[in-house]
Amino acid sequence: MIKVGILNLGCKVNQFEGESIGHLLELEGFRVVRPEEADLVIINACVVTHRAEADARKALHRFKRLGKRVLVAGCWPQLSPDTPLSQGADGVLGNQEKARIGEIVRRFLSGERIKEVGPLECSHYPKMLFPLPRERTRAFLKIQDGCDSNCTYCVVPRVRGRPRSLDPEAIFCAMELYSSAGVKEVVLCGIHLGKWGQDLGAGMDLLWLLQELEQKETPPRIRLSSIEPHEVSDGLIELLRTSEKLCPHLHLPIQSASSRILEMMGRPYRSGDLWRLIERLKEGVPGIALGADLIAGFPGEGEEEFWETVRFVQSQPFSYLHVFPFSRRPGTPASSFPGQVRDSEKVRRVRILRELGQRKRIDFYSGFIGRKLMVLSEGQKDGEFRGLSRNYIRCAFNEPVPAGEEFEAMGIGLKGERLLIVPSRAPTTRSTSNTA
Repeated sequence: MIKVGILNLGCKVNQFEGESIGHLLELEGFRVVRPEEADLVIINACVVTHRAEADARKALHRFKRLGKRVLVAGCWPQLSPDTPLSQGADGVLGNQEKARIGEIVRRFLSGERIKEVGPLECSHYPKMLFPLPRERTRAFLKIQDGCDSNCTYCVVPRVRGRPRSLDPEAIFCAMELYSSAGVKEVVLCGIHLGKWGQDLGAGMDLLWLLQELEQKETPPRIRLSSIEPHEVSDGLIELLRTSEKLCPHLHLPIQSASSRILEMMGRPYRSGDLWRLIERLKEGVPGIALGADLIAGFPGEGEEEFWETVRFVQSQPFSYLHVFPFSRRPGTPASSFPGQVRDSEKVRRVRILRELGQRKRIDFYSGFIGRKLMVLSEGQKDGEFRGLSRNYIRCAFNEPVPAGEEFEAMGIGLKGERLLIVPSRAPTTRSTSNTA
């Protein structure tokens, strides 16, 4: 039996697609193993930043040194199919071709040269199987693909195409499947999640979908992966406050808090909009976890604009930050903007923001010492039991609780980058409130 390993790099959409690729290959009779143990390695690559592309290149070189046959799939070959081949890949396939992975792998193993990167077909959602997660605790479900925002720094529209939505009936079926399999949390993900439904007809949008899921058979916890700030409506805030399923957690790709930089980025909101949004969220959903993406060193960002972002983050209740240095991506307008920031300056700004993010995480976690949380056990790892609260606090505890059980707990202190908790009542398979 041919052993195939899959290395997923990049976003949650890639992770979902990698799981789906693995499931498709198993149905074709292949054995899916760790990449280091495989005869054939599939690198499911990202290309959003220079660093992401470099990580894919390093992985390719590492597996070739180990004597593996390597196919590179996804966004990197979609952007530039010849580049992975020039770096030693044995074949490449684009995003649309992932759904045909079984056929492609069989052709490759029969000796055919694989360069399967076709133009993106944007008239329908690129269907994939709904794989069950191997640990059956949390699952990603990709419900949307593509983006047409055309931010000046971003290559995503070129490698994912225009927005397309998974049909709601397929989503309901997937949720029922996950629920019957014992999955306790599903993370809804997409390339531009807030645009779900815009291609499906009047009345269908993300809020409608979430309200429908509230009434359907689903796992007890539903989480959104990421949503644009200007797409957080009053209705969504109200649902975050009242829902028994939707976790009180939003990840916002704000990128900057300087109106001038946001305009140069092509973002459809300004600094004042961000201030008002965070105020609405603080007032509407007590205890909500707020994460943010930030880009440091965008062309034209001076000290004034940088510190405008720092002061904004300092003043708001963010619980964590994902910080990236600006990356010049080929063919994007921002790659040729004047005022490019020196790499050394980007490093300094990234360090400042990441240190701030660490302090914000500690402050947020500390605020739940002496408070109750609903925690989903993820089992034991590295000698301790770990779990995740509904409001995205990573927890550690000593009392054995089986993976997949949700239980009420009390925060008692900090342990490294986790909140130390003690269970305050017996585990339950379903919670009845949206308690943090």
